[in-house]
Amino acid sequence: MIIVELVYRPESITMRKRLLSRIRVNKRGQSFVELMLVVLILAFMLSGVVEFGMLLNDYLKVLDGAREGARFSSSSVAFNPATGSSYQLFYVNAAIESLRVMSPINLNGDRGDDLLVSVFSVAGSSITRYPLGYAFGWSLCANYNNALLRTTMAANLTLDQYNAFIAGWSACTVRHSHFTTGQVLANMDSSAPGSGVLLVEVYFNYPQMLKLPVFEQVIPDPIPVYTYSIMPISSAEPTATPGH
Repeated sequence: MIIVELVYRPESITMRKRLLSRIRVNKRGQSFVELMLVVLILAFMLSGVVEFGMLLNDYLKVLDGAREGARFSSSSVAFNPATGSSYQLFYVNAAIESLRVMSPINLNGDRGDDLLVSVFSVAGSSITRYPLGYAFGWSLCANYNNALLRTTMAANLTLDQYNAFIAGWSACTVRHSHFTTGQVLANMDSSAPGSGVLLVEVYFNYPQMLKLPVFEQVIPDPIPVYTYSIMPISSAEPTATPGH
């Protein structure tokens, strides 16, 4: 007969409890590390969504400004029909209307922003870009010191908008139009009657709001934004009179 003797040893049970306790602590520590990693990823994604949302909001405001500036000016007279010389006030009003609508966003030339206005008179395979002598359109940067521009701004913009313009335009760089005269002509039907085209372009540099180092290393700060609007303009339709 074989007799198995079971010996109760309290110290072995105590050791087992200690071992199980250590395993539980290790599991809790691992869960905490995993949670922190997930939280960091979620925070990064949330920050990206917030930054992109603010960028999209500013882009839509700038786009609205370009569209309204083009719509507002499409019913105005761009140049003297007798001489073909441009009316400076036409381009000034187009720029001011764009700036007014995109408020509270203020273009800042010192940051690289600019606003361009071009008028095209198309007759068959012939096209003329106004104002004459401006190969890439009328530029806000090139005219920010213009007395007519500043006087008209003071009368049509809020004091905050006007002050923001005065403070932000002192060393800007003139931007070039994305559309050459040849590109505009290539998109017109040469067999169609003569037509006038108004183009308003806006260069805007969006300054990142959150200023997260991770984003700034991957995405430039400020983020360059470009938008434009094209409208027909009857006053630019060519006629038989030279200079139109």
